[in-house]
Amino acid sequence: MVDASSTVTVIRSSEGIVVVDTGSPAKRGSLIAALAMTPLSVEDVDVIVNTHLHIDHCGGNDLFPEAVVKAHALEDPPIGTLKVKEGTRIAEGVVIMETPGHTLGSITVLVDSDRSYAICGDALPTKANFDTGSPPAIHVDRRLALESMERILAWADVVMPGHGPPFDAMRKK
Repeated sequence: MVDASSTVTVIRSSEGIVVVDTGSPAKRGSLIAALAMTPLSVEDVDVIVNTHLHIDHCGGNDLFPEAVVKAHALEDPPIGTLKVKEGTRIAEGVVIMETPGHTLGSITVLVDSDRSYAICGDALPTKANFDTGSPPAIHVDRRLALESMERILAWADVVMPGHGPPFDAMRKK
């Protein structure tokens, strides 16, 4: 049995707290417990960015009632969700890269800090995809998926995949 819940990433910026993806509904308790181990509460989260709107990536959005939710328009987001596109600024040093392939509206959140971090969702779902140069197993367009992976890897020092721990992407450069 495979745990299909996505990674959940917290970005602390000078402009507030951003959460990228919120995992699956089955992991809500784990998300609350993880937050409890930090000084943050659900009320502290200002923005949620969903890399795409599959339930394993947005199943905890409702845990953050005060947060503004952002997703790509091609994901057909619910009313009230702010639509983002290539270059949308989320916070200082945090911008959106369109990375279609897994879905047409897949996005990656780029964080320019001490290193370049790419929070990819399923545009680059696992380190195994990186190691083998394989696109996501589930994709709407293989060519777009591979092109998106290349864009991510051309930019990122560190990749936060959609499913798994972060890894260093420097060796590909």
